[in-house]
This record gives sequence, C-alpha cells and structure tokens, in this order.
Amino acid sequence: MSGMLTLGSLDPAFEAAARVEGEPVVLDLRPVSFVEPAGICGLAALLEFLVPRCEEVDLALSGRDVPAYLERMDFFRHFGGRVKTNADLASLEERQRHNPGTLQELINFHTEEEIPGIIHRISEILENQGYRVRERVAICSVLSEICANAAEHGRSSFGAYAAVQAYHHVVSGTGRRGEEVLIAIADGGPGVRETLSHNPKYAEHTTTDNDALRHAMMMGVSGTGELGRGGGLALVAQISGRAGGSLSLRSGTGRVTAYEDRKNSRNVPFFPGTFVRVSLPRLAQEPPEKSSR
Repeated sequence: MSGMLTLGSLDPAFEAAARVEGEPVVLDLRPVSFVEPAGICGLAALLEFLVPRCEEVDLALSGRDVPAYLERMDFFRHFGGRVKTNADLASLEERQRHNPGTLQELINFHTEEEIPGIIHRISEILENQGYRVRERVAICSVLSEICANAAEHGRSSFGAYAAVQAYHHVVSGTGRRGEEVLIAIADGGPGVRETLSHNPKYAEHTTTDNDALRHAMMMGVSGTGELGRGGGLALVAQISGRAGGSLSLRSGTGRVTAYEDRKNSRNVPFFPGTFVRVSLPRLAQEPPEKSSR
C-alpha cells in the first residue's frame, strides 16, 4: 500500500478479496498519508465486496490526519458500524466541522431522484474554483448522465458511491500550480462489458474488458440504449482532455485512461462494477514576462 490512497493502490486488496471465503480480514492502511476521492470511493466499493464475504473486516489506520479526513468525508457514517477500526471515532466525531466549499463528502445513492443534489454540489465546487457558467453546465450535464448510468446499471446491494474534491496544488504532468477538481463515481453493477454485450451490434467489441471500455468511450455507443446515453463518457473525456486532465474508466479486469491525444489500457485486478475518475485541472495564469527594455 502506497502513501496515497487511490483506486490503483487498492489493487492488491482487490486481488486478495477474490480469494476471501469467510475468514476475518485485516485491511492495512497504515502506510496511507493522503486520500483522494478515487481512493475513498474505491475503498467503499472494496468494503461492499468484502463485508458480506467475511466474518469480520478490521481497518488499520495510523496517525490522526487520515482518520480525521475519512470522518470529514462521511466514510465512517457509511461504514463505522460495519467494520472494526483502531481509529478513535468518538474523538473525531466531536470535532467542529466547517464547510470549505471544496468537497462533496462520500455519498451513497441508488436512484436518479438523488442525483440532482449531487450535481448541484459539484456545480457549487466548480463555481468556487472559478469555472464559468458555460463550463459548469457542460461538465455537470455529462456527470449527471454518468451518475444516472451508475444508478441504473449499478443495481446491487449498495447502488453507487460518489466523492469530489477540489485542490490547489501542482497539477500532475505540468509542474505548475493550479486548481484541480477530482471526481470519482463507483457502482456495483454488472460492468461495462456485460452491459455492452446486451447489444449484438457491439459483440465484436466485447472480447475483453479493455475492448469494451475503449468502445464505451466512443460517441453514441450504448449497450441497452442507456450506457453513456449517446456519448456521456466521450464528452467528459473531451472536456477533461482539453483542460489537460483525464478520464479513467475501470470495469472487470480492464482500465482505460483517456487523455487529450491518447488512450492507455491496462489489465488490472477484477473490479466488481464500474468506476469512473475524472480530473479537471485549471492552471494558474502565469504573469507576463517583463520587457528587457
């Protein structure tokens, strides 16, 4: 386990989870010092997979910052009564909270009726980061479609999870400071490959999970008439790519990440459902160069 909790850092745990057959499990997160939205959504999906299959799940954490962040993101509201932990939850719950206007706590949703509240909060975060109305409308309309897909195709015991946070840091790959909004959505449904396979038109594109993921990112591709809703994934890939960010889509044993000018595919440990991570960076404006005259 690395110092940053992302979906990828949970790969060994997902690989081991497939072999669990009722015994107690200890999930060791003590090396973690930072958690991003994809990490907290991935952890939620992992626990939803593990808890019904285990006698007991014990979450080992170190320090105070990570437990405090998980509590701030409402993680323990969802899982505090379902897993054991060495964190002092009572003292964390007594802390006074404030709303920094930069995050959407981990939220669990099952129906389309719950989505407008999530999207409204994302729009507020984007507005706080300086995104114009036109940009917010484009981003939020696409994310609404992705959330709707998660609710509809994620018909499982837990439905879907979402988490969002805005950061002011050095944006990955640029070496420059700026704002970056990270959005993560995970569902426990049948996955992209199975959904696409319902449409005979796409049979040749579902040989592997990565084939299905790459095809699902194309405009107008739909398995049952709903997946992507005619291009939601393609649009969000375009929006994030133009901003210098990325869209990562994971399902089954496949993961495809789309940048502005390329797509990267990887085989990964099995993910039970579909996972979407969106990066929306905005670089700080550099001051104009001073004239030498």
